[in-house]
Amino acid sequence: MSEYYFSAQVDSDTTLCIAPLTNKRIELSGQAISDPSGYFLYETKGGSEPGEVEILARLESEEAALKLRALLALK
Repeated sequence: MSEYYFSAQVDSDTTLCIAPLTNKRIELSGQAISDPSGYFLYETKGGSEPGEVEILARLESEEAALKLRALLALK
């Protein structure tokens, strides 16, 4: 699976992302992720060096990530 990263600024402090999760992003979320592989829809707060991550959904396939990207018009 290729690793894509799609995102869009929601406001000056918030970014909506579709991408694989890094260990740092998982740590910032405070959530327990049993299987961190694949793509996730998540939101970051704090600019380019986020201090907070909220994981919104796990996407089951690369195809799902690409379809959601198109639906949300992420770049």
